[in-house]
Amino acid sequence: MKKFLFSLFCILSVIVLSSCHKAVKSEQHGTATLIVKYDNATVKTYQDIPIQTDETVLELLQLKTRVTLKSGIITEIDGITQIESANLYWLFKVNGKLADKGVAETKVKAGSKIEFYLGEFK
Repeated sequence: MKKFLFSLFCILSVIVLSSCHKAVKSEQHGTATLIVKYDNATVKTYQDIPIQTDETVLELLQLKTRVTLKSGIITEIDGITQIESANLYWLFKVNGKLADKGVAETKVKAGSKIEFYLGEFK
């Protein structure tokens, strides 16, 4: 009787634990390239980064660098801060075009080339 109850308990535990399994964010759907230009001499390029469905530019950047945000805006990447007095801010392009949304709203698509740089905000 004890063996039967123990077996039943084990089977029920497996069923309950497997049903509590949290789904993975989404499946991989290609790769992207990330380029971070810290200055004219220092550029880091990360190629063939696997991306997930609905992944944002911010999430991709955070995979490869240390990012500091203030009110949803990037103020620092890997210790290099924006220079407000010189009107230089962290900007980014997607496939050569200046982004029209913020880093947390812009979705990464397969084959995208994302470039961050300190640029003059106009």
